[in-house]
Amino acid sequence: MTGLSKSAIEALKWVQLCGTIAALVLAPLFFGSVDRVWIAIWAMLLSISTFCGVAEQPGTAQRGVLAGFLAVCAAYAVVAIVQVAPHLIEALDDPIWQRVNSLLGLGALPRISTRAEIPPEALGRFLLLVTSLASGFFAATSRRNSDLLVSFAQSAILLYAIYGILALALTPSLLLWSPKVAYRGFLTATFVNHNTAATLVGAGAILWFCSAGLSLQSLRISSIRLLLLLPSSERVAFELILRSGAGLVCFFALLFTGSRGGLICASLGLLTAIGLMIANRLKTRLWYILGSGVVALVLVVIWLGQTSSIGTRGLFDDGRWSVYGLCIDAIRQRPLLGSGIGTFADIFPSLRSTDLSSWGVWEYAHSTIVEIAVEMGLPIAAIVILAAVVSFLILARAALRSQGRSRSALSAIAGIAVLSYLHSLIDFSLQIPGYLIVFGILLGCGLARASAESAPDKERSPLSANAA
Repeated sequence: MTGLSKSAIEALKWVQLCGTIAALVLAPLFFGSVDRVWIAIWAMLLSISTFCGVAEQPGTAQRGVLAGFLAVCAAYAVVAIVQVAPHLIEALDDPIWQRVNSLLGLGALPRISTRAEIPPEALGRFLLLVTSLASGFFAATSRRNSDLLVSFAQSAILLYAIYGILALALTPSLLLWSPKVAYRGFLTATFVNHNTAATLVGAGAILWFCSAGLSLQSLRISSIRLLLLLPSSERVAFELILRSGAGLVCFFALLFTGSRGGLICASLGLLTAIGLMIANRLKTRLWYILGSGVVALVLVVIWLGQTSSIGTRGLFDDGRWSVYGLCIDAIRQRPLLGSGIGTFADIFPSLRSTDLSSWGVWEYAHSTIVEIAVEMGLPIAAIVILAAVVSFLILARAALRSQGRSRSALSAIAGIAVLSYLHSLIDFSLQIPGYLIVFGILLGCGLARASAESAPDKERSPLSANAA
């Protein structure tokens, strides 16, 4: 950026921050942005934001984390290109092309993928993940802007939770302005699926409760009477009440979704976040913390097993187990490079067995990682799992070493990562653009903050200065 003036660089930074905030706040609004038009709009906006982020100057550790993420994305993209390239690895070509040519005489060129080209939806979701994480990462190279992103995420998710509760009470037959076809009687907010709504409001509960925990830790007065008598503590006490109330609103919205997986994964994510916030204060060893976490995990599962939704319907429905079994068979047939990116909905009808009900259309495998293994092969699935684990470890390690607001934000984002990663094992919320964008920006924000060097914070745009 040596050819640009200081004012031009500041303008680029301001555009980058505003674009990131706009996507973070508005992506869930329009039915989860599942339509192609909205996918294209957010992809263009976040791409502009990412290009403007070149004006940032991340530290050495931050550049290393960003390079690792881009390397994973590059490996994913290379496999996707190899899959649709004709005559590249003939031993792995899908036999469907030979059958099509013999029956219809089309002269189609054989390739690994069952599709001749990459589906636009799959390409769009890939671009959204790359650009949303990169945009959140570049914006969060400034600590003040990192706090700003977290604050906007908290407020936006709270508003979606409040809207979901009001819509469930006042207009239960409508989804925004359209008739509500599915999940009547459950909170879906602005999403079509109640499970995706559960992950969003669950993330909001984690953010707000960690923020309330920060206020609670700042109160070092043992007596409530003394707390009430000290004017200096009134502001902190008021913040604690408001933040706790906002967290409870999000948690009640989570309960109203009726999502079994969302409730369990959000509870585990919240447990992780709280554990990271109080770990050093307990002065205990890591093994004691892990042991306590396991005990708490068992207690949470037992408690959730007694709730009406999980107690009556169980943790999983039989249809998903049947689908997972069929997916494993498909993976065995194409273990290295899969069936092609975005082809699950195309090949699944040929996998259906008599054990699975003929009702319904399975557009997703209801497990993002299983679907990746089916479409992209086991090596890419293993790389994705490794990247997810490493990202959580980076966040958790940084949370344990930080203090104050940084610790609260990093613990919350680590908890959201646990929520999202675990839920992606049993559902497809990370494949819905409206939640994928929010998660990507928050994850990028957390990774930038976690890998920040101890250099003084850089001044940025007037917007960031006012936010401080």
